[in-house]
Amino acid sequence: MTIEEYAARQEERVETIKGLVKLNFTKEQIIDFLTQNLNLSQQEADNAYNQAMATA
Repeated sequence: MTIEEYAARQEERVETIKGLVKLNFTKEQIIDFLTQNLNLSQQEADNAYNQAMATA
């Protein structure tokens, strides 16, 4: 994976999380979504959530 692909994937995650927040998903629901649909580990999902919230 190139750095560009990695950055694009990270940006997709951030946008997905922000969209779920707008739909009134709770943090726990978002973490579950990320682990089930994006195949992230619990830690990866939590980190992605925190990163998205820091940029909100």
